[in-house]
Amino acid sequence: MARTRSESARTKLLAATAELLVTDGVGAVTAEEVARRSGVAKTTLYRHFGTTDALVFATVQANVAAMDAPDNGTLRGDLAELHRAYLKVASLQQSRELFAWMVARAIEDPTNRELFRQARVQPRGPTVLALQRAMARGEVEPNLDVDLAMHVIQGPLISMRIVDDHDVSDAELERMLDLTLRALGVANS
Repeated sequence: MARTRSESARTKLLAATAELLVTDGVGAVTAEEVARRSGVAKTTLYRHFGTTDALVFATVQANVAAMDAPDNGTLRGDLAELHRAYLKVASLQQSRELFAWMVARAIEDPTNRELFRQARVQPRGPTVLALQRAMARGEVEPNLDVDLAMHVIQGPLISMRIVDDHDVSDAELERMLDLTLRALGVANS
């Protein structure tokens, strides 16, 4: 008879992994270290997540899901707030290394590719919610391709902050938002 998965154990594993990612970086996330810090057996880790890679992706997904979705009344206002939050997180070296790690793992393995997509494009994630509200308000087409829109929204941030390691100024963020909103078909952006 299969044992049921403990939500408490899952929560402890995610918390220990998040702590490791912040303090020591993705290279420090091993089954042994997560088990030690969480007080949860390695077998339970594998039962819940299958691999340590999947655990890292689940931790990122949980952190994105925990973000509050802003509601400033416009897509521009919501994206500006979200971009500022993401830029703050991406200013940390560990965050940039984690993102590079996720991209590399996604390139290597289709399972990780799907886990990465799920972490980036969450049905109840803050950016998707902002897009859904913009569709409801008529700011963008009601049949907007959300997956493609997420690439348009995230691409400039990833390129400038993660790849180029460039501190994005307020003026650059405003220009980025102008271009993004035009690409999404927002009138008078």
